[in-house]
Amino acid sequence: MKILVFSDVHGNQEQFKDLLSTHEDAQYVISLGDSELKHHVLQHHDIIAVKGNYPFDAGIGYKHVCKIDGWVFLLTHGHKERIKHGYETLYYAMLEAEADVAFYGHTHIPDFKHISGKYIINPGAVHRPRTPQGPSYLVLDLEKESIVFQWYHAKTHEVLSTKQIEKKHTD
Repeated sequence: MKILVFSDVHGNQEQFKDLLSTHEDAQYVISLGDSELKHHVLQHHDIIAVKGNYPFDAGIGYKHVCKIDGWVFLLTHGHKERIKHGYETLYYAMLEAEADVAFYGHTHIPDFKHISGKYIINPGAVHRPRTPQGPSYLVLDLEKESIVFQWYHAKTHEVLSTKQIEKKHTD
């Protein structure tokens, strides 16, 4: 199952439309806030969206728990969890939500952290990146037992990096 995850579009309609058309085969599309897109635009494209720190950002709330194919994802922009000051608040929110993976935006920097069996991941920013690799987003290849994460350049759609995780069973 293919899932497209992005953050921080900041109203860039051209990049937003290009991203959706490049990955039109994605079964789920997730926005981690600061899209600066109207609510009806997100709904029209069937996007699961959380609010960012942009005052008029559309979304279903500041946090959302999403269960897909046996995996539990916590979605947030990250500013409420003070992500720029560390992972602790987000990690405890994951424990409370019983999430396997937390996705956040806000920093405009791609990230992949493994902390005590949990994964904290940032797709980077579609617009206004804060990294030399440029604008980025994330595509997941989700299976019941594993997830392959691929970060893509938001303009060239070339793969920037790949990570894979396996699901641990607690039976």
